[in-house]
Amino acid sequence: MRCQSADASSKLILLGEHAVVYGKTALAVPLLKPRASARVVPAPAGRPAGVDLKDLEVRWDGDARDVPPAAAPFARLIALAVERFPAVPACGWELVVRSRIPSGCGLGSGAATAAAALRAVCARFAVSCAPALLSELVYEVEKLHHGTPSGIDNTVIAMGRPILYARGAAPRFLTRPAAPCFLVVGHTGRSHRTSEVVADVARARGLNPVRHDAIFDAIGRLSGPGAEAFQAARWIDLGQLMDRNQELLKDLGVSSAELDALVGAARRAGALGAKLSGAGRGGCMAALAADAVSGQRVEKALKAAGAAETFLTEVGDHAAS
Repeated sequence: MRCQSADASSKLILLGEHAVVYGKTALAVPLLKPRASARVVPAPAGRPAGVDLKDLEVRWDGDARDVPPAAAPFARLIALAVERFPAVPACGWELVVRSRIPSGCGLGSGAATAAAALRAVCARFAVSCAPALLSELVYEVEKLHHGTPSGIDNTVIAMGRPILYARGAAPRFLTRPAAPCFLVVGHTGRSHRTSEVVADVARARGLNPVRHDAIFDAIGRLSGPGAEAFQAARWIDLGQLMDRNQELLKDLGVSSAELDALVGAARRAGALGAKLSGAGRGGCMAALAADAVSGQRVEKALKAAGAAETFLTEVGDHAAS
């Protein structure tokens, strides 16, 4: 049995966190890096398919009676693959998964590892899996991470294209701008559970729905102009919208001292805009840079401000995914 490898991009929400949960529109993009990768390798012929999570030093031998929590999404993924694709056997192979995407920080690590794994399985067993079906299957795995995910992570990562996304509506795919879009991601070093932060926001909304719905509406209104600015490579305009989004997210109570420090450092270093990315209360922030040199300057400033990890990256598209 030959090995087969595949990978998947991370993702970033440029505009629209939390509001997207309440039906508002978000602007999200795939990133050239960091990425997740997976390989299908041979295993003993009678052994159920399992997974080796190299970064976590967790290995699951396929025994359904004893699934480590970290392996649960991959147990679900393997079951889906065997169920949906007759050519995929239940035994005799193993997934080896690696990821450079920090978990619990808004970059779509769960969706990316699932997408990379499913791509590798489909490639190894010569199964055709269109991006829309890949997105559907990754969404099923995402439920184990987030309970009721918005659908944005699996859509952006499986499709590999920038999108305007609203829950329950067909995604609107965006054209790639003529000029590169440079982004600097800074990790606070503090992870979060998206489902917990989303639940906290829901409880706060229950106490004051008028105030929270007004914030969601204001956040949602940023994405349309943001998509226009993105496609036209009007980076100054996009950066201003990102700054406004950050202020609204602070009003929502999902920023943190660590995120505010990194956002401030990025702006002082010349970023065109900066905001948290993902659920907030830790995790990552993202800054928009005018060019690669400016991006390097912002990245240096984030490291000096205490970022646990940084990435200078660009927006990717399906051709690079």
